[in-house]
Amino acid sequence: MAFHNLPVLDTAILVISASAAILYGTQIRATPSHSRMISKAASTALLSLFAGVRGESSLFMITALALGSVGDAFLAWPGEKAFLRGLGSFLVAHIFYIILFARLGGGIEQILSDTWRQALATAILALAPVMAFVLVPRVGSALRLPIVLYSSIILVMVLTVLTVQNHQVITGAILFALSDSILATDEFVVPADSHHRVWMQYAVWNLYYSGQLLIASGL
Repeated sequence: MAFHNLPVLDTAILVISASAAILYGTQIRATPSHSRMISKAASTALLSLFAGVRGESSLFMITALALGSVGDAFLAWPGEKAFLRGLGSFLVAHIFYIILFARLGGGIEQILSDTWRQALATAILALAPVMAFVLVPRVGSALRLPIVLYSSIILVMVLTVLTVQNHQVITGAILFALSDSILATDEFVVPADSHHRVWMQYAVWNLYYSGQLLIASGL
């Protein structure tokens, strides 16, 4: 998609969305607050609005982005309840993405037609069970089933997007999935006092927002 060819309204929405994302980027490690939550959720909500005003965007994508905004709002707060609510929001968002990609894609034949698609599919099929195996013993009993279910949905989402012709959308979905993997590692694997948590938290947001932006602007 050529951003310089966008109508003025579409461009304005993207600029405000990106500004909100940058603002949240400066607050990632700040104390949770309503202003911090608003900047985080607004960035994705505006991507949903951007998809809506373009007209040709699918309702599935608009809904997925809106649910992502809800998930962002929940995950802006600490605690297991907020995490579970955010996880649930993103799980449903990924289901909408799966439906969207399945409708656009060429099926398993598309994956089998390209070596790079086969390689990515193989990598995600190998990574998903490893992540689940690493995470499950490290979380409380209330989180185990949701995390296994969420990991399975992410796996299906990535496999489904690999059936799509649009390389920008594929890149966006993979960045989204990668951000989820780093987030899970930061939350449950890396020690709380590890210096790695700083770059991981910034990486999660940058990969996540970039992924959502690529998907929203790619169709």
